[in-house]
Amino acid sequence: MYSKLKYIILTILIAGIGFGIFSYLKFSDYGNDYVNFIQSEYLLPTILSGLIVIFFFLPKHLKQKNRILTFSTLGISVINLVLCINLTLNYFSIQRTSNLLSEYKSLNCEQMDNRFEKDLENDELKYFSFGLVGSGNLTSNLKKYNIENFDLGCLVDNNLLCYNDLVNEHLKENDNVDITQLIK
Repeated sequence: MYSKLKYIILTILIAGIGFGIFSYLKFSDYGNDYVNFIQSEYLLPTILSGLIVIFFFLPKHLKQKNRILTFSTLGISVINLVLCINLTLNYFSIQRTSNLLSEYKSLNCEQMDNRFEKDLENDELKYFSFGLVGSGNLTSNLKKYNIENFDLGCLVDNNLLCYNDLVNEHLKENDNVDITQLIK
């Protein structure tokens, strides 16, 4: 039983390290400001990986006699894998948002009409909220109407405002709701 567990732990460890290295390298592409943030995010997976590696260097008789140690290592390796997969999924989420914003910011107001119609057909409407203070319950309220909210902070983009106007008109016509009612 020990040898099977050893290979399971090793496989999970390699997968976790692989996901961790992939997402770390991808996050580091964002520049130095982001590197400080991701270094703190990778501290726990790095420590967990180190503990698992130490397990493999312990004497064999100690690992076979102490099943708690073996199963604890299995648990730690699963936690490490889950953390690294979560970091990888966060990277893909950030990348999706970045690509989407780049696409929408490059469109002018006339092209936004066409994009809005396409999004409406695909049931993928978006709303871009701006402002220093958060948008309150806007994100959860827009989900009720199957609209994805992107909270962009203080950077106001006129092209995105054109799209927001179209979404606001759509909500008024179809659901008799004003965006300002959804913020509260």
